[in-house]
Amino acid sequence: MKHPGHRLARWAAALLVALPLLASAQQSERFGDYEIHYSAIPTGMLNADVAREYGLVRSRTRGMVMVTILRNGEAVSGAVDIVARDDNDELTEIPAERVREDGWVSYVGTFPIEPGDARIFEIDVNPHAGGEVYSVAFRQTFHPGE
Repeated sequence: MKHPGHRLARWAAALLVALPLLASAQQSERFGDYEIHYSAIPTGMLNADVAREYGLVRSRTRGMVMVTILRNGEAVSGAVDIVARDDNDELTEIPAERVREDGWVSYVGTFPIEPGDARIFEIDVNPHAGGEVYSVAFRQTFHPGE
């Protein structure tokens, strides 16, 4: 039996790379040989079977942030620290769970939201092979229709 994170890793990777509806939400930044992909969505957008299988609550009041570290096009592991800042400048630490499958590694964390909330995500990534910390930040607004 495969580890439950395996399917989630593949699903997260496909979500980050393939879904045109979320193309505006998916972002990436390059740091030398490394490319950091990141995205945040309401968990209500998840497929019901995927959410149930991994114990994720599908809701317009829960968000999910996903991070993938690529080196020369291959997913690699590392340390990923995520905080989210709301419009009142309050910080929320978001624990990132590493999920793996067939050599693919992603990091996924969930957090509370209200429809219309905006968050600034600050992500520090330290690829294990790199030894250097790369920082990215992005703003995401969670619209009621999502």
